[in-house]
Amino acid sequence: MLQTRFSQFSLVLIFLSLSLGASGQQPWSGVLSPTRAADWTQAGIQGGGGIPSGSWAQCGSTIGPYGSSGSPASPSAIINAVNACSDKSQYVQLGAGTFYLNAGIRMRGVNSVELRGMGADQTKLIFSGTSTCAGGASACEVSFEDNDGEYPTGVGAAAKWTAGYSQGSTTITVNNASPLKITPNQTMLVLDQDDTGYSGDTSAAGGSGISGSSADNNGYFTCADAFNASSGTGCSYNGPDGSAGRAHRWQEETVLVTGCSPSCGNTGTTTLTITPGIIHPNWSSGQSPEAWAIQANHNVGMQDFSVDGAGTSNGQFGVDFNDVFNFWARGLRVANTYSAGITMWNVLFGDVESNYVYDPGQSSVGKDPNPRDPSGILINGSDILVANNIVQWTRIGIITGGPSAGNVIAYNYLNNCFESNGDLWGCLWDGHSNGDDFNLWEGNVAPQAYQDQTHGGKLSETYFRNLLTGWESCSNGNCSPSATSKQANLDALSALAYNRYGNIVGNVLGTPGISTLSYAYTNASQFWSSNSGIGHIFNLASGNGCSPSGGCQGGPLAIDRVVLSSTMWWDNWDAFNKATLACTGIASPLAACPQDQRGDAAPTYPGLSNPSSNLPASFFLSSRPSWWAGSIPFPAIGPNVTGGNVGQCGGTPNQQGQYALVPATSSSQCAGQGLNAAWSGHVNAIPAMACYLNTMGGPPDGTNTSVLSFSRSACYAGGSTSTAPPAPSGLSGTVIR
Repeated sequence: MLQTRFSQFSLVLIFLSLSLGASGQQPWSGVLSPTRAADWTQAGIQGGGGIPSGSWAQCGSTIGPYGSSGSPASPSAIINAVNACSDKSQYVQLGAGTFYLNAGIRMRGVNSVELRGMGADQTKLIFSGTSTCAGGASACEVSFEDNDGEYPTGVGAAAKWTAGYSQGSTTITVNNASPLKITPNQTMLVLDQDDTGYSGDTSAAGGSGISGSSADNNGYFTCADAFNASSGTGCSYNGPDGSAGRAHRWQEETVLVTGCSPSCGNTGTTTLTITPGIIHPNWSSGQSPEAWAIQANHNVGMQDFSVDGAGTSNGQFGVDFNDVFNFWARGLRVANTYSAGITMWNVLFGDVESNYVYDPGQSSVGKDPNPRDPSGILINGSDILVANNIVQWTRIGIITGGPSAGNVIAYNYLNNCFESNGDLWGCLWDGHSNGDDFNLWEGNVAPQAYQDQTHGGKLSETYFRNLLTGWESCSNGNCSPSATSKQANLDALSALAYNRYGNIVGNVLGTPGISTLSYAYTNASQFWSSNSGIGHIFNLASGNGCSPSGGCQGGPLAIDRVVLSSTMWWDNWDAFNKATLACTGIASPLAACPQDQRGDAAPTYPGLSNPSSNLPASFFLSSRPSWWAGSIPFPAIGPNVTGGNVGQCGGTPNQQGQYALVPATSSSQCAGQGLNAAWSGHVNAIPAMACYLNTMGGPPDGTNTSVLSFSRSACYAGGSTSTAPPAPSGLSGTVIR
């Protein structure tokens, strides 16, 4: 429901929310085609009231700090306390001070319990070792997971999904519910089907296996196979992404079963009631859809403590959730982990909110590229809300790292996408696998958004009201000594070959003074480079020059013209044109228009032929969330926002000791070089950016080489849902004044 993420509502707002839900009206209605969008109001914790632990009582006594730097101790006291409090809807309290732990806190098979600190600046967990997590697939510092450890490659039983394929449907039919062992409101189902060009059911569902090849249908193409130049099949240059999905079945959605008819143990045709409703529009009996079960745990979370993995050397994840739903991570500081900060696998309905992730990869200046391929927040699942986080000093800030659909990644601040060379590395990486579809990326501030082709393409990803600069400074420790400027991949948004049917609407793109080349850029090379260190706004439809002889499994990939014809890139302000374009054809209505940007000529699922430029404040919120201070305009970013407070630091670009051209809000942040107006006033600092720059005092280019102090209450205590300022002109009625 719309109201689950807000702490206070007026009667008017409640009435509006109910009216929207009853009528089926979505915040994006009139802008996006329904076949290319999802009900993103469903993302996040379900059940009303958002994160539930605010009303919970403490379970047991407060656990005081223990262990020492010279003699770290076992986490068993914490694990035992969590186990004892399972199913009580209570929290285990960690006291203020520093805990030195020799292994990870692995919490398995528990429900309705939270691990809570006194604040990330007060309760600090320092780890010298990790523990197995993610069903045995990894190692973590702190983790919640179920006892069964289901994983795609270990699916022993599945059912054939025989009916209920319509987009939005909340009932599906399976041929036999018995092997799924469903317990209503506890069992999650993963729904998948054969990739384009394949047919047949898996042996887990009683079939003889699937066969075929990934032949491009020049439209809605679900594919993960490596490209084969001789046969013309496939789409990626490195083939499928390991075991994140079942072989040749990379389109996935995760749902919760709430009821069965005639019964959950029925051995014949059974109707299942599910939530959320079906997202993809292309489920088809011809692709042999199936369902497999996860016996999940639920209502588990972590809040307000610090995790430091600097003493670990063989782990992967800092904080992890595996096979759970209704979960949360809030107010955490996760620093110096070995490979990734906060990760999620096979999950549903979660809130990852108001956290600070720093250096998840133990990077060293001048020694990257990092072989551990670090990422700040990694998502695998459905209907997760990742909002208001700060991610700093990592190769990839936020990534959907396996089949993931219907998630919302919103209002996150990402800087210093650390790559110790001259390559701008995508901070928002909206999919490293086929099946990362129908996710909403809204209101983020980042150097770049990147849709790759490494393990396949993505479908119907949406970008709305983001600031994507297409550039990073290379002056204060985020480049190797041989690189004096970022020279490669300088694009604000890259949607490479086979990333089709996307919606790119209402964004602010590029960096004045850097993004000085063509608005639409296509080439048969994945990266554009120049010694002059200037770049493009878009890189759309590019293939690459890679081939098996050059180290890739597949390639070279050609330009994908379907990306150009199917992508909606509408009403974006860009630094090249210094204008907002809503193009209906070449030079129409402006001479700067490179082509029709509506995507309305796309085969199968076209965009709207007359999309509105009356953009709503949000595609998933009806008013500002509780952590959004009343002093910050809502919305903060977009072509119809004016008077923004974000400008560019003055000085000389890429000059040591300066932050020239980097986004900032005050001249005091600019090393004495002053703050210049930029982006035509279309950008205000989102709450996470304001927290980082003002409360935490971080440098605007993110090059501090040690973790900063962070407190959720200090940054976001002024949140309000009732004092929104007047909306900028042109916004729809979904903004609550």
